[in-house]
Amino acid sequence: MSAQPAYSQYPERSFERAPRERIDVVVGRGSRTQAPTLSPGIVFLAKMAAVVLVAVALVAFARIGLASATLSATMQANELSQQIGDARSQGAQLEVSQSALSNPTTVKQRAGKLGMAAPESSGVIELEEDVVATDDSGALSLSQSVENASGSKA
Repeated sequence: MSAQPAYSQYPERSFERAPRERIDVVVGRGSRTQAPTLSPGIVFLAKMAAVVLVAVALVAFARIGLASATLSATMQANELSQQIGDARSQGAQLEVSQSALSNPTTVKQRAGKLGMAAPESSGVIELEEDVVATDDSGALSLSQSVENASGSKA
């Protein structure tokens, strides 16, 4: 096909256009290409079933989580109970050992095995009064300490 100008200065060269043919559309009765639609009631029931399934799944996951947390807490409580029992048993053993070791007869026997003996004499050392003094707030007082050291008391 050749291109024709939209306007021509030479009317004798203008081409006649072919008349347009009319096309009629006839609706056929052949097979449908679109699937039949479901009724709104069935669609609603399907959506409700999906919502219920999701809710059941969420509840199941929550129950599993709670059961896991409960089991973990129970195991920790049993472990702590075991540790408490062990500590009480060890405390009772320490009390028995302390009682046996603090008995004067046992101390004398063990000292004798080590070659120790009681002293032949004992003495008492008497210390003079301390010259260091403190004030009412508990801090050291230099002026009072100097007075105590010099022997002149106010």
